[in-house]
Amino acid sequence: MKKILKMIFSKKNIKWLLLIMIIIVVILFITLRKDEDVIVVKDNDLYMYSDGIKLEYSGKISINKTKDEISKISFENEEADLDSTPLYYSDIEKVIFPKNMSIVYPLEGTQYKINYFSEAYNEFDEVVVKDKFVKRRLFDSIIYDGKDLYFITTNSKVSFSDKVINLSRLSYVIVNTFSQTVSIYDYENDKYTVYEDVNSDVIITNDKFKVNASLDLMYYGDSSRLLIKDISKLINLPKEK
Repeated sequence: MKKILKMIFSKKNIKWLLLIMIIIVVILFITLRKDEDVIVVKDNDLYMYSDGIKLEYSGKISINKTKDEISKISFENEEADLDSTPLYYSDIEKVIFPKNMSIVYPLEGTQYKINYFSEAYNEFDEVVVKDKFVKRRLFDSIIYDGKDLYFITTNSKVSFSDKVINLSRLSYVIVNTFSQTVSIYDYENDKYTVYEDVNSDVIITNDKFKVNASLDLMYYGDSSRLLIKDISKLINLPKEK
């Protein structure tokens, strides 16, 4: 037995053993990475809105992240690029985020990152977010893409010019200050509306918090703070305390 072990762990064989171990580790990493970068939806149809047009996906749907960090959706032998616009399940109250997003807690003045392919859904009448590392209920928060999109996690109001619009959870608001447009998807009514010539600040509020979506500014207490746009600089959303 000692002779066999001595032969196995000779200097010459150790080099080969190390090489084999490195190859195994690389293969496992690639395999796990591949699994993380692709999700498949088989039993539910999906939909999203693009420039006000409802796009519906059915059959076996694959969503993947490419080497160039581009999110793509594949369905029925077709393929399309995705931006940060949420993908909605047709039959259940649930969405997929194709890109990394930020959870904003205005009452605390804090932000965290959730990773691409994270999901938000209704569980016991509360919105829960789940990504690769954590599952957490969302209280008094907004999900932000670092650019123009604000995803609503609790019933809220959006006000601008002379308008006040009630929005249900899982709705979103896109504010384009350059084109002076506000695009709103009302999830409860499945209605997408574009408002033009908006020259006032767009404010998102609920009973507790306030966010200026035109200035990317959150208010907390007697203070305010600009939102961090570079999501890569944020730490991951921690587990619920």
